[in-house]
Amino acid sequence: MINTAKYFALLESLKFNKALANKANNNSETPDALKSNLLILEKYAKLQVDQQLHELCEEYMVTADQESSIDPGGEPIISYIVRLEHVLHSITRNINFHSDAKEDLISVAHLKLCIQATQELSYYSLRCQLHEDFYNSPIFHEAQGKVKANSSLLLLSIQFFVNLLHIRQFHIANSMELVQRDLLAAIMSLRVKEDSVHLEKAISYLWQQESKADFFRHILLLKATPLCTPLANLLHHQLLVKLNSPQGFSSFVDALQQTPNVSSTRNAEIVASIVARKGFSQLAQGKMILQVLEYCKFYLQDADKMCAGVLSLRRLYDLNDTNQKQIEEIISKHWESLVNPEDLISGLILMNHQELCNRILLWQHLFCSSSVACLPSNLLIPYLPMLLQVYDGLPLELTATSQLSGLISRCLDNREREKELPDVLQRLFKWEVEDEPPWKSLHPRILILPSSNNNEIQVKVAHKDHQVDHDMGRILPGLLLSSSHHSLTCNVFLALLSFMGNQLKQKSAAGVDFISSETELKDFLHSKYQLKLDLLIALNQMVAHQPLRAQLALHTKEFLHILKDLLVHRSGEQETTDHILLIVLNLLQELLEGSEDLQLSEGTKELKEPLQQLGLQSSNSLVQQSVQSLLTIIQGVWRPSEAIKIQPFQKARSLIEEKQSHLQVYGIQMMIDLLKKRDSATMSQGHLIIALALTTLKDKESYTFLNCVRLFVSLVHVMESEVLDKLSDEYLSDTAELDYRLVVGEAILKVAQELGPLCYRYKAVLLNCFMHGSRSPVHEFRMSAFANLAQLCRLLAYQVQNFFQELLQLVNSELSTGSFVPAKRAAVLVLAELLNGMENLLDYQDMLLPIYRLLRAIESEESCDPQMRQHAANGLKILNEKCRKLIQSSLEENLLQKQIKVLGIKDEVSPQRKNRHILELN
Repeated sequence: MINTAKYFALLESLKFNKALANKANNNSETPDALKSNLLILEKYAKLQVDQQLHELCEEYMVTADQESSIDPGGEPIISYIVRLEHVLHSITRNINFHSDAKEDLISVAHLKLCIQATQELSYYSLRCQLHEDFYNSPIFHEAQGKVKANSSLLLLSIQFFVNLLHIRQFHIANSMELVQRDLLAAIMSLRVKEDSVHLEKAISYLWQQESKADFFRHILLLKATPLCTPLANLLHHQLLVKLNSPQGFSSFVDALQQTPNVSSTRNAEIVASIVARKGFSQLAQGKMILQVLEYCKFYLQDADKMCAGVLSLRRLYDLNDTNQKQIEEIISKHWESLVNPEDLISGLILMNHQELCNRILLWQHLFCSSSVACLPSNLLIPYLPMLLQVYDGLPLELTATSQLSGLISRCLDNREREKELPDVLQRLFKWEVEDEPPWKSLHPRILILPSSNNNEIQVKVAHKDHQVDHDMGRILPGLLLSSSHHSLTCNVFLALLSFMGNQLKQKSAAGVDFISSETELKDFLHSKYQLKLDLLIALNQMVAHQPLRAQLALHTKEFLHILKDLLVHRSGEQETTDHILLIVLNLLQELLEGSEDLQLSEGTKELKEPLQQLGLQSSNSLVQQSVQSLLTIIQGVWRPSEAIKIQPFQKARSLIEEKQSHLQVYGIQMMIDLLKKRDSATMSQGHLIIALALTTLKDKESYTFLNCVRLFVSLVHVMESEVLDKLSDEYLSDTAELDYRLVVGEAILKVAQELGPLCYRYKAVLLNCFMHGSRSPVHEFRMSAFANLAQLCRLLAYQVQNFFQELLQLVNSELSTGSFVPAKRAAVLVLAELLNGMENLLDYQDMLLPIYRLLRAIESEESCDPQMRQHAANGLKILNEKCRKLIQSSLEENLLQKQIKVLGIKDEVSPQRKNRHILELN
């Protein structure tokens, strides 16, 4: 043991002008300061400098031959290096810096002295003995020529610092950063001349124990200097080797991002150019791909760091086919748990909310970061069905929903419009699973549901009888209409319209083969009807989208060609064809009215003859009226009667499209009057009126949307099924705003009330609409759905037998698991109103007992919400009154049968009964 206090006193006597803390204020000349320090060291040191050198060489494994090549008495700087190294060596060997014991602790002042001495020693022993090429750099130039380089002394200093840097207290405030830089430069300088185990261990220490980002930054800094070929190759080799080591990529990115005044995009370009090089072996490239993907998963929330990862991955993908296959295989495993889960136990949670959102976010970064950096979007094509199904299962307000929408839109938008996009859509709607590349879709038993926390979702395994939804006619248009990518919406609309035309051209077979199983029956029905139905639903949704019209004006030639094809090749399925033709003819009329150039175009004139034939052949009055209006525009003939006929409708429409509320309401009233009068021009524009009404229904002004509800009520007398179907689609659309969907629900209810008992024809649509809404994770929407369902049950009481069990299950589920009290109240109201709508209780014998028990349990529960108890009490009161009336009427019937008698002529007749019949029932 030595007296460490003596050594600290010695350090206090020295002036460390090359230490960072003193360098800025250093005004003295270096030779004088060095000479002064050397005299102090010689005065207080007991051992001679040769003995000190010998102890250091023995401690740090420097051979006797190497020791003999060091002459500490030759140059003052060499003597200063040896003596200062011995002082620091003595202190570090006699103080346990890693111990927390009180006797081992040193003061902050003493620690500062040790750090300054280390920095001073680093300057003289390392920086002043580097390879001569390093002095071409401004950061090393000042140290050139201070001391003659000595390989043995440099090796001794390297060994010394490798052992010294283990002390973590010395690294406070990055005080050892420049020491590590100098040490790395010294190691490289020595390795050019000779290589040894000691140098390899020194490199390994710097990589494994110190900051890897600092290591890369120092390597890049040294490489920036003009160097001789061996030294440059040595540094470059070191960079590539460490880059392919574990954590190499992430450390390299961190090193570059610490560079000031350099954008993240520029850093990403540098990283990608170094990482994705053809010089790497295929094995190294494969490991780098895995590293980059792990890096991307780790830094999901950091867009700047993700930029480097995604661009590097893309450059690696472009290098060769092997890399492409490896990346595709990794991507295919990303959704394997949803496409082909290992365990199919009912209720098993396959993926929680955060995991699903992270996977979606990763793909959003990989494929949508930018047009340059992302992976090619054609990799997404096999996953389109699965992505659409997941999108359909997510709530609209989730960020992951918009990210999925961006992924799907990017994939479709990057497809060539003439061929690729129609082929993808055709395969998507046909659901051709076996084609190449094979589709990746959700497993039939996968279900995406809200978790107990309504703001989150879970991916679960459903019951074995559950079937996944392939309803692309509803999902894809909903996604497109909710986005702002209107040109893509137009391209998809034209592709689907052309596809629908091709389907209508195909003549149905005269007969069908013998169907031997339910599977064959299902396949036959799907091939004959389902595809056309999906296309019709999709086109119906998209045609109401106002921006579509503006985009179609830019593609009139293609639109006219599709329309002509439809008119010339009309199939025998008159109803489906007429529905499609009405949609297209109304669109065409709007385009023609807005463009004189289109009216005069050759393509429009070519439609004249097919339209005339259609007007003669079609028995649908709406089609005939649309054809007549189009022919009037195409022929360009001035007919005052036609102009007068169309003028009221156009005026009403222009008023509705105004932004001022009072003008909109006036236009709505005009439109209602025209519908009541059965105006021919108005009647032919039913789909346009629906689109106008849906757009106006979104107005925040209550006076406007309430009158818009009145317009739907009037319109339902003209187009019953179309109005109810379209309102139901809007009500169940997860992409629409909550307030708008609530207003649509009010409109549906008013329309049903207007139809009265006649709405039983649409009971399936109406009941399913609100019953589906009552499963919504959104509290307010669920409450509205139950309230609307209550009114509908009162209106359709005698028509709900087929839905009763599901209805009761919904109410039970809400009361037992629901957390929103207003929704529970509305659920109880459903039962009360259902009882209110029952006229003859005997027709509902199977339904009464479960309703009674449930209401009775709610009414008797004292801790229950008072309003729920009141609804239950009202329901029981209604049931009681109806039962009393039933029993009373039954008793009266029995009593009357017993009291029938023949009145004799001798009986006294009261004056009130003189004019009555001889037979009378009392």
